[in-house]
Amino acid sequence: MKNKIINGFNDKLSTLRHYIKLFFFKSPMSENLSLLYLFYDLKAKIIFKFKKFELFKTKTKETKEFKKYGFTVFTNRIIRKECNSILKKIKSLDDPWDSTNKFKDSASEIFKTQLISIFKNGIDEFIKSVFDSDYYIFYHSLYKSERLTKEKSPQGSQLWHADGGPGNCINLMICHSHIDESNGSMKIIEWEESKNLLVKLHYDYKNLVRNTLSINDFKNNRIFSREIKCSLLKKYIEEKSIKYFQPESKNSGAIFAFRNNCVHAGGFTEFGSERIVSIMHIYPSINRSSLDEKFNKLHLKTKPYPLFQDLPK
Repeated sequence: MKNKIINGFNDKLSTLRHYIKLFFFKSPMSENLSLLYLFYDLKAKIIFKFKKFELFKTKTKETKEFKKYGFTVFTNRIIRKECNSILKKIKSLDDPWDSTNKFKDSASEIFKTQLISIFKNGIDEFIKSVFDSDYYIFYHSLYKSERLTKEKSPQGSQLWHADGGPGNCINLMICHSHIDESNGSMKIIEWEESKNLLVKLHYDYKNLVRNTLSINDFKNNRIFSREIKCSLLKKYIEEKSIKYFQPESKNSGAIFAFRNNCVHAGGFTEFGSERIVSIMHIYPSINRSSLDEKFNKLHLKTKPYPLFQDLPK
């Protein structure tokens, strides 16, 4: 009985700590590491403001939406044109996809001209407005989502989850295809509600691990642990009928920007449908660079997020 009381108190204390981390850092990572990222962000902001001499600048509608809800969607004629150009170029390539439907080569290198134009016509300004600093692209993956059998069920990133990385990351999705419910347009829950879900998940998961007989399944099997967390999130969302946002666009070229730790799920298409998107993870930078310099890299994914020592110096 005494152990049960102590364990219950420790769970509540741990959950409070988890809430504080999400509130201040928008991330479940350790406080020490989050503080390092935070100080880096502040340095990037100061350098950017000093060099630009722009102490006050009116925020765009998209920037305000992103800061309030944790996501926003926008596009324009030039972005649509360049995304269509990328689609045409992909179709002209011989066998561009690997066994997981990921683009085999560096998409940033192959489509550099189109991507620079896309960034120049809205994205660059948006990211700088959100960060109040310059930025760098940590990685860029281009992939195709398609469902070839009716029996296939959602898995991995198609399940409800949050990324768990640094809270200063912008996930930028460039939808080269049109997007809607049928072809797996990503679903997302606004930040305030996501925060509540993640706090509840933290508490319930700790209890579940402690009270299950197969505790080693949780400790030694990362995939099993992830599936349990995704299932719990799905249960909360369905039981409370929590509203989520799912963007739709009849045309190619929707830009979907969101916080990496908002609860989200996507990529599960209806049978016979297809969706082609670029996903970029973008972080603040203390270094100013041109778009040509930003895209003068392969942007291949080697790890889920940058270690502090990897950040531009």
